[in-house]
Amino acid sequence: MKSNFNRKSGRNSYKAIKQAAAFAGKSSSGRRVIAVIGVILLLSALFFFLNEKFFGIEGIPTLNDLYEGAGFGNVAVSDGEGAAEVHFIDVGQGDCELIVTKNKSLLIDCGERDRYQEVIDYITNLGINRLDYVVVSHPHSDHMGGMSYILDSFDIGLVIMPKIKKELTPTSNAYKRLLESIGENDIEVEYAEAGISYPLDNGEFTLLSPVSDYDDLNNYSVTVKFCHGENSFLFTGDIEKEAEADILASGATVSADVLKTAHHGSSTSTHKEFLKAVDPEYAVIEVGEGNDYGHPHKETVKRLEKSDIVIYRTDILGSIVFVSDGSGLEITAEKG
Repeated sequence: MKSNFNRKSGRNSYKAIKQAAAFAGKSSSGRRVIAVIGVILLLSALFFFLNEKFFGIEGIPTLNDLYEGAGFGNVAVSDGEGAAEVHFIDVGQGDCELIVTKNKSLLIDCGERDRYQEVIDYITNLGINRLDYVVVSHPHSDHMGGMSYILDSFDIGLVIMPKIKKELTPTSNAYKRLLESIGENDIEVEYAEAGISYPLDNGEFTLLSPVSDYDDLNNYSVTVKFCHGENSFLFTGDIEKEAEADILASGATVSADVLKTAHHGSSTSTHKEFLKAVDPEYAVIEVGEGNDYGHPHKETVKRLEKSDIVIYRTDILGSIVFVSDGSGLEITAEKG
């Protein structure tokens, strides 16, 4: 559940404090006034800290809320109650996306095991303690290596996974731990079914794949389309040419404003026909700096650039956040 703290009010309060301090500095008793303000701020910070750690009084902002509300945060935060935030969380050579609306949240993948604490901290710092939906796109470690820790750390509503044929079912420790966490926490699980939609307040997300059986786990990736007003996002996991063709053949509407480029920008994905059908304005490539795979491949980047698509990369920009008000998009980046 997100904090009810109004960040716009937080920024206004911060401005008022600055103005009061400036005024006080011009008067003969300015130093005393500034000292009093300093004591008040310290006591307030202590109260918010104690409430966050021990008391948990509902409606009281966290220190992170105040920090972002004052305008210091380096990621976008929505002011409007009808807004949606789409976070592409930098987990190095892996995928992790978080969608946050007024009262709901959806996590898609979480990267490798060694990045799980960063993901937990990122989500917690947004004031979230419940993930209404968790999509495990497919059971490769760079997408779900730390997912068991995520499931153990938050209240989980529903986990959505692809149903994989027996001979491809992983035997990795990460996958075993994922299944154990689902059982130990008594979490509801659904196999992904193309065409099924789920509500996210005044938005919704729809599953577009898998639509067939494959010989490659990448092609089993659950493809998710999130729509919020006039804005739409397509999350493609690691689907490759075969799955892309099957999605198009299914008649699914894949057009989107923002494309999460499949398989970290690999040349085996994002083929010309699929890219033309999606026709995005922006493409996000989640990839690790100096990775051993040479991702993103030059061929894919060239296709995107030739289509006049604006490219955002986590290896260059860190975490990237799109805020939708239902009509326009505001984009910020950790290193932007």
